[in-house]
Amino acid sequence: MDEGDTALIEEDVWGTWVTRLEREHVGLLVVDVQQKLTHAVERRCDMLHSLCKLIQGWRALQLPFVVTEQYPQGLGPTEPAVIEMLGSHYSPFSKTAFSASADDAVREHIEGLQKRQWVVVGIEAHVCVLQTVRDLVDEGHQVVVLNDCISSRSLYDYSSAIAEMRDLGARISTCETVLFELLGDAKAPEFKEISEIIKT
Repeated sequence: MDEGDTALIEEDVWGTWVTRLEREHVGLLVVDVQQKLTHAVERRCDMLHSLCKLIQGWRALQLPFVVTEQYPQGLGPTEPAVIEMLGSHYSPFSKTAFSASADDAVREHIEGLQKRQWVVVGIEAHVCVLQTVRDLVDEGHQVVVLNDCISSRSLYDYSSAIAEMRDLGARISTCETVLFELLGDAKAPEFKEISEIIKT
């Protein structure tokens, strides 16, 4: 293997794997956290609690959101508690494709934001979240999936999805880990606010 081959491999690896999230490069993608879906998934209350903390922290850091809803005519709107936390950021994209990135409007919006790193949360882990992560990685984005902010109806599907997404090149993390990683320093102006959010 010559030097050129090594450079190509490094470019491919660093194009997908996230070693550190950076505020100027990151966005949050909330996938299909809708009432008719959340009522059927495992760990519903824990997942929604972590997701609401994440959204609060994301707002404190003033970072961009993208929200999707899968066929809302049939599956209903986003969970009310999540809508409340999103506030003015609740402007969902309606889709029928399982992968958010396979929807033209969502993909164009994501490209327009020009963020190379995406934190992905939502349901169901083994369908819409997994397919979204796969497509984002294929498109060259760095992806972090928060395992306390996703769920499925079956724990088997959930655990398999985690393994598959890691194999695809996504990093698996948690709400608290990511928020403190983005803070970076206790001197950050948002530190006190986010610390209080985490304690709730």
